[in-house]
Amino acid sequence: MYAAAQEYLESQVLSASPHRLHLLVIDGALKFARIGLAALERADWEALDAALARSRECVAELIVGVKTDAGLEWAEAFKGVLGNVYQNLAMADPERSSQRIEDAIRILEIHRQTWVELGERLAEQQASVVPEPHLRSWSA
Repeated sequence: MYAAAQEYLESQVLSASPHRLHLLVIDGALKFARIGLAALERADWEALDAALARSRECVAELIVGVKTDAGLEWAEAFKGVLGNVYQNLAMADPERSSQRIEDAIRILEIHRQTWVELGERLAEQQASVVPEPHLRSWSA
């Protein structure tokens, strides 16, 4: 069963658009942060460490994906927000702080919601673009 699930996930990743890939990484960060929070609540320190490490890996991928080469101020600011999420996840483990995990989750949830709305707006814009008329076929 695990192999089938792994193949399905691989298929989803390999065929996903860049927008969808970003969403998958956000979802991964959220999933593992929530697993870490549950592990903290039951005092399972090994599971806490593993889950928060996975969540941080996802957040690190999000940070790397922010393009700042155009000198956009918002991009640098957004990297700072993601850096704060990463720091909260890193400090939550040694401090055993549910508040830090909850803060990270809250920011990731806001980012996810914004990202989904952006995707919906882009899809609406693409659907409203009228395609150029095609040349007549030779048989017409």
